[in-house]
Amino acid sequence: MKKKVLILTYYWPPDNSSGVQRWSYFAHFLHQMGNDVTVVTVNPKDASYKNMDDSFMELISKINVVQTSTLEPLKTYSLLTTGSSHKGIPRGGVNNSKSIFKKLASMIKENLFVPDARVGWNKFAKKAAQEIIQRELPDVVVTTGPPQSTHLVGVALKKLFPKLIWMADFRDPWIELFSIDQASKSAWANKRNTKLELSVLTNADSILTIGPSMQRLLQQKMPRAQQDKVTYIYNGFDDVKMENAPILPSDTFTIIFVGLLADEYPSDGFVSALKQLGDSVAKIKLILAGNIAKKFINKVNEIDNLEVDVKGFVSHEQSLSLMKSASMLFTILPSLPNDEIIISGKMMEYIAARKPILCIGNKKGDAAALIQESNSGVTFNSQESNEMLAFIKKCMQEEGTLNADYQSIAQYNRKSTAVQLDQLLDELVKK
Repeated sequence: MKKKVLILTYYWPPDNSSGVQRWSYFAHFLHQMGNDVTVVTVNPKDASYKNMDDSFMELISKINVVQTSTLEPLKTYSLLTTGSSHKGIPRGGVNNSKSIFKKLASMIKENLFVPDARVGWNKFAKKAAQEIIQRELPDVVVTTGPPQSTHLVGVALKKLFPKLIWMADFRDPWIELFSIDQASKSAWANKRNTKLELSVLTNADSILTIGPSMQRLLQQKMPRAQQDKVTYIYNGFDDVKMENAPILPSDTFTIIFVGLLADEYPSDGFVSALKQLGDSVAKIKLILAGNIAKKFINKVNEIDNLEVDVKGFVSHEQSLSLMKSASMLFTILPSLPNDEIIISGKMMEYIAARKPILCIGNKKGDAAALIQESNSGVTFNSQESNEMLAFIKKCMQEEGTLNADYQSIAQYNRKSTAVQLDQLLDELVKK
């Protein structure tokens, strides 16, 4: 069934954050399946993007994209707190800086700009979307957050066009977003956020999210009569890119981490396991790619017989190549309330790389279930250093013999997840 789909998303290529991939791929495959797809996003020259590259520009080259201006403080916030217009832009990490100035700036950001500091994009996004709706009459409008403020454009459009079919996609939680900055929110800001979130959940025609635990979390906040409108589609992986990514040669047992590792992530158990390896094994290599806390880097640099290679930011293609080149993949998820919902943006790609995974996180969470389902590795709690040590030693002894079940993960390639979305949109339009 051919449909006109209007997507409102702040994060879009050339931004390189993990939030870009979900809807870039959805838009690409929805278009490929014959749908008319239009995207409203922010002009990258005005956007508060931390990193940019061209990895996904070809993917969305046939999508009709409308770029707007924006009005937001994050570049100024970054400049004042770091001396750079982009280094201090939040990107999923936790800011526990002891700087009084940074804490004050963070408190102002969290309480003055509700629900988030990108809310200044809303009036521009609303204007562009309103013009497109009046001109093109789309069958479905989609808003995706973070930033969760984007969903407020959906609320406004629904009031203007009551018959509009609106889907709100939650890639992350709203109130429970993984940031210690939540502690700096005032009672007023918390109350306001709760009210805004409920307005989105109750007014949207469909609520989409990224996993079963997030689905349950959102359903618990809604009237029972509306809970059936919440569903999930996992973030997928690009099977073609993964297949084509080259394997880098290495004669050393190599542990690779790709993604975000903030100061607050419980890494001590893993560091202890590496230290316990000591002189009992040949030299091993730890490659770190992405946004990695300096505190963690300093700790692993002190370990004997461990070569540490800090790559920093890498392109998507480079990250896939690193994953495929690993002897063992390592990932760590924040330990927070409701952490069972966390599925890192790289988890599907980790599994698709077909290398054993050492995951630190909630052993009853969605990420652990995916790893177990595909027999791709083991999830540990943060204190199980001896168990992690045993797993690392086993991987060293049995390198290349992972007995994973990839039929269970094949259904999550990007095209398959887009087919699920297309079917869901068909159901919405037919109602």
